[in-house]
Amino acid sequence: MHSDQSPVIDQLFGECPAIQSICKEIKLIAPTDCTVLVIGETGTGKSLIAEYIFQLSHRADNTLVSINCTTPPESKIEAEIFGYNKKILTGYNEPSLEQLGTINGATLLIDEINELTQEAQAHFLEVLELIEKRNLNAEKPALDIRIIATSQHDLMRLVKKNKFNKRLYYHLNVINICIPPIRKRGEDKIRIAEKLLIESCKKHSKPIQELSRDAVNKISEYFWPGNFRELRNVIERSVILSESNKLFISMLGLDSTEKNQKSNSANARLNEHIDTGDGSVNQEQTNKALSLEDYFQQFVLENQDHMNETELAHKLGISRKCLWERRQRLGIPKPKHQHELK
Repeated sequence: MHSDQSPVIDQLFGECPAIQSICKEIKLIAPTDCTVLVIGETGTGKSLIAEYIFQLSHRADNTLVSINCTTPPESKIEAEIFGYNKKILTGYNEPSLEQLGTINGATLLIDEINELTQEAQAHFLEVLELIEKRNLNAEKPALDIRIIATSQHDLMRLVKKNKFNKRLYYHLNVINICIPPIRKRGEDKIRIAEKLLIESCKKHSKPIQELSRDAVNKISEYFWPGNFRELRNVIERSVILSESNKLFISMLGLDSTEKNQKSNSANARLNEHIDTGDGSVNQEQTNKALSLEDYFQQFVLENQDHMNETELAHKLGISRKCLWERRQRLGIPKPKHQHELK
């Protein structure tokens, strides 16, 4: 790829057909002003892909404004994206373009847009329509902002479940980049691990090490629910604790039991069939979904005494919001002694 490619992006990419196709697509779309929607599981590097698109665009000398919808209060998100014109008589907060006008020419990255509430989605749609209307008015200066959005869920499936605004989806879905999970990337897992190993050795001033055969096999077989982020952390931890010139399977700290592999496969099916399904499933799929809900309930009940909500969600490969929603639906209470990460 391009010589100005950042080290992290270089680690993220690989040689499997899906990634090669994404690389070609990025080269084509980055120089344009089109809206981009990046879809991928947690830890696949969605925001890194978005930042790389920005770096290759003609806007790279301007600003990348990044808003993560999973962390700040919704009121802050709306204020940052929309701004307000308060209607005194009705009390309605009408979206204003004044806030966006201050970043004219910039790129707006909306990370995990699927986490926006229905009300916030409607506000955002209204803003996009106001921008279109303004840009059609020759008497006013155009508002030039490129939008890149990311989501860990298929938004079209959320639309079918009435969990995402259909009109907003069609506004955003100009170019759709789907990042495959690392478990589906074949030999790329090893190539990425080796690049991470070299960088981590340099970072921590350790002699350059190599992966043992058993470690290579484990990395190939492991499910990697946390994707690139989890692989990076595993390699860095192993480098820090290693006193050898090789990283052995015991240093990786990964569960090598058959039960772990079956549980991880169940996690993936749980997400595919329960969390993002469109509701139009046959009886066989329904039975499978029910058994997966049983797995979810069992996993939470067995682990919530020694894991907080963040750790549970990470192990299940879902967001904290999704974990909370499933708790409510299945009637699984939190233990009184459970402490949340601050």
